[in-house]
Amino acid sequence: MLKKHPYEERLLAVKLCLGGRPLKSVARQLGINKQYISEWLLRYEREGESGLQKRSPKKANYAEKCEIVCKYAKKGVPLRQICVEHNVSKTAVERWTRIYRQGGYKALRTMKSKGRPVGMGRPKKQEPQTELELLRYENEYLRAENALLKKVRALMEEREKRLHEIGRKPSKH
Repeated sequence: MLKKHPYEERLLAVKLCLGGRPLKSVARQLGINKQYISEWLLRYEREGESGLQKRSPKKANYAEKCEIVCKYAKKGVPLRQICVEHNVSKTAVERWTRIYRQGGYKALRTMKSKGRPVGMGRPKKQEPQTELELLRYENEYLRAENALLKKVRALMEEREKRLHEIGRKPSKH
């Protein structure tokens, strides 16, 4: 929502609405979804001009997630209002609500984070230090290459066998 429109455009839309122009009219004039403008108005009223600037959503802890889900799912507070109040993304609130409905508040506590865990990247390649380490590395490389060639040969033989059974000749490649 804040990514699409530059800060100046958001500020202009808010100023026009605060100047007395109807929200629908401003949305039509600027070609912006009126829901975005209403959210910008909420942010502006809450935080001033700094509320219109781009910022990353915060990571909510378990207690905050429970409070947000309770407001949205049980009390019926509008989603956009919750997003503005707590500075969380719409998709995060929807995801937490879905998890809550499937497994209750306990499921929010045991929720796994997305993405690759920290420290699970590829190990950094280190150049062998001694001649023994160099030989071990080369040996490991040759074993892997040998296993790969055996696998390719087995696959090619299996393919040729299948083609021979159905009466076709294998290709020259």
